[in-house]
Amino acid sequence: MDNDASVETVNGDRRRADLARSIRRAGWDQIAHWTPGVPGSGSWPPPDKIVNPKLTIAQWLLTVDVLERWAASGDQVGHHNTAAQERELRYLIISRLQAHGVQAH
Repeated sequence: MDNDASVETVNGDRRRADLARSIRRAGWDQIAHWTPGVPGSGSWPPPDKIVNPKLTIAQWLLTVDVLERWAASGDQVGHHNTAAQERELRYLIISRLQAHGVQAH
């Protein structure tokens, strides 16, 4: 989300940049319990822990798009394993969205 927000801030899609930043904030607030201005707050769960962030449909749809965007970029620079992981996560999110009646591409 950081990269996407930065690229879109420079390239002109401010709404997308703002939405990406809102997802980042939600992650910090819900998962890492980060509090601005509080030193030492915020730590990500261990890699083997499953977390269920609560996002809006628009945030989830952007997440799906961002995962594909950066997977394609990763493939272009030879980071195929990372790209495959991003696409696997994208597929899982799309599956869950579709299970709830949300169409995602």
